[in-house]
Amino acid sequence: MFYQLVHENDASFRIRLGVSRITSQEEEILSQILASHPQICGIQIYPATSGIRIFFKGSKQAILESLRKIPYSNVRFLAEQLPKKDSIYVHLLPSSQEIVQEFRGNKKMNPKLKQKLGAEVIIEALVDKFLPEPLNLAYHAFQLILLSKA
Repeated sequence: MFYQLVHENDASFRIRLGVSRITSQEEEILSQILASHPQICGIQIYPATSGIRIFFKGSKQAILESLRKIPYSNVRFLAEQLPKKDSIYVHLLPSSQEIVQEFRGNKKMNPKLKQKLGAEVIIEALVDKFLPEPLNLAYHAFQLILLSKA
């Protein structure tokens, strides 16, 4: 990785990378890479100025040499492979419109199955609506027992 040593003292030094700006994904990858170094005990990354402040124990020259061996193109590649927060989409349950469209699709449902399904839905709705909670719970437990035997 190409860098310029900007400031140094006994416990830390600051470098400026040869890139114009560090993205948040690149910052995450850089912090993971640098945190795994045994002589580095602290890191501060400044994305706007592409600077890194490194707190260290041991030999500063060994750390600088190991930084030179890390190609920044690898950091960029790894940052591009991270999943984008906007691209994660979870669809848990279908909406009522999607269910109606599925039933109205080209596929014909068996009329007996359709009638049985309708009756089951109506019974479940009535039980949930009108039975008090202990009886409602007992009814659903009984339904589970019947399903497990089938």
